[in-house]
Amino acid sequence: MDQGDSRELVPQTYSGELIRQKPQDPDEIRADIEASRRQITESLGQLRSEVSTTVERALDWRGWVHDHPETAVGIAFGIGLYMGLR
Repeated sequence: MDQGDSRELVPQTYSGELIRQKPQDPDEIRADIEASRRQITESLGQLRSEVSTTVERALDWRGWVHDHPETAVGIAFGIGLYMGLR
């Protein structure tokens, strides 16, 4: 019995899903590759959206001042005091 035969006898799982061990024809392989590409593209799009939203929120100083007015006034006072004493 070669390795190919032994792999077909033992089912393998990945993330709780059964991995197919039967040979596939080229059309099935192409369809699987295309489905994987679509999934990766969708995941990448979601990741880009989340990152851009996070960056926009982190760089939005007006929103930060609106959320933390006392801290913003304290920082502005400290910078003004520093610049005035220089």
